[in-house]
Amino acid sequence: MKYTPFYNDMFSLVYKAFGNLYHKECICEWSPTSFKAEDGSDAYGMTTFDDDGKILVSISADIPVTGAVEVFAHELAHVAVGIDAGHGKEWKEAFEAIYREYERIALEEIKERE
Repeated sequence: MKYTPFYNDMFSLVYKAFGNLYHKECICEWSPTSFKAEDGSDAYGMTTFDDDGKILVSISADIPVTGAVEVFAHELAHVAVGIDAGHGKEWKEAFEAIYREYERIALEEIKERE
């Protein structure tokens, strides 16, 4: 079910791509602030894996929408591969797969509107 007024809502399309590929659940939110990475640098997304199995994806509202879409896909790749994968090969493959599926869905929706 689609809950957005935009026919080309990038965030809905990225989440749909993630769902098509991984069939995992998470809660997603906009955060009014940015975050700090482990090295102390600014970060614009964060994925939290709770002990009870819940996963929270937080995206900073401080970044431009086009950057936020990539950050969202980045965080969803963490959800796909789990906390221990870091930014290794498995994470990179998941990120790229989400992006490819996102592009496929977006092009499909464009064709449907023509």
